Amino acid sequence: MNSLEQLRGSFLYNDWANRRLIFALRDAPSKLALELMAHLLITEKEYYERLYGKDSTGFEFWPDLTRSECSELSIENSENFNRLLSKFEEEGLDIRASYKTSEGETRQHTFREILQHILFHSMNHRGQINLVLSSEGYSPVSIDYIIYKGGF
Repeated sequence: MNSLEQLRGSFLYNDWANRRLIFALRDAPSKLALELMAHLLITEKEYYERLYGKDSTGFEFWPDLTRSECSELSIENSENFNRLLSKFEEEGLDIRASYKTSEGETRQHTFREILQHILFHSMNHRGQINLVLSSEGYSPVSIDYIIYKGGF
């Protein structure tokens, strides 16, 4: 399997895991978990826009979003990444994107690097959300990749 196919599959898993957590927040109304979910999703959106050169100077990565707004943003993100990855060939992943960080610093990374970063960043925060849910007395959400693939 080439890395483009791997990224496409990973973004499908990313969407599945995000939606499972958003759904769980209906029954586990944790303020901190919702804040982390909003951060995760707005960061996915901002990095998508950075692929196209967006200047993120001063961007607020910790918005106050409702569960419903998180759900809408999750759908938007999934559609954007699926559309983007459906247009690519393997070599397109090595195109360099130039953008400005929230601190106004200019950076350049390949699409491949940015897309991989998005997946790792989101995975990290999903783990934090499950930890918060557990610490607040709620059941953590089963979002393991192997469960997504039907291994259980």
